[in-house]
Amino acid sequence: MLTFNEAIAQDSPSNPEVSTVLDTIREAYPDGSPSRIYTVQHGTTIRQGTAISYHPNGKVAVEAPYVDGKLDGVFHSYFENGKTWQTIGYRKGIEEGITTTYFENGFKKSKEVYRSGILHGDVEEYYESGKLRRRLPYILGQLHGTAKVFDELGAATEEMTFEKGLRHGPYRKFNKGIKTFEAKFANNRCVENCDF
Repeated sequence: MLTFNEAIAQDSPSNPEVSTVLDTIREAYPDGSPSRIYTVQHGTTIRQGTAISYHPNGKVAVEAPYVDGKLDGVFHSYFENGKTWQTIGYRKGIEEGITTTYFENGFKKSKEVYRSGILHGDVEEYYESGKLRRRLPYILGQLHGTAKVFDELGAATEEMTFEKGLRHGPYRKFNKGIKTFEAKFANNRCVENCDF
């Protein structure tokens, strides 16, 4: 891998009046095409600015925003065909906000919501057709609320209620959206209609 350095000046994101000198690092595949380009604070290995990695076919593989050596902003990664594979929100190196993953056909594969690196909000998983497959509610990293599973036509097939990470409340099965079975859980143990 070849590496090339050059120095550039960039305004500091925290104080636009302060200019920071950055070194640009360029790495290449054996054929000379770029594999990675990123900037670091002058004379250090601390990344600053957007780092870009490339697939061997020349298309962008990753765009990663850095501030003071930590991911900060929306990280993007791509399939070799150029379509988005994943977007991840970061703040000071920790996942924050929405993380979305896609199938190569462009349909959404999953969506997660993070608060300070912890799942907080609905996690959604999808079929390759783009239809919702599963919705899991999280509060501060624990399942909390009613989780649902759907068939490829969009009808509910299962529901389970969680409280602080434990199964607690009704568990239901459905066939074409019609309830066919119900059990009850308390503190992660089945307490009613448990022969399923």
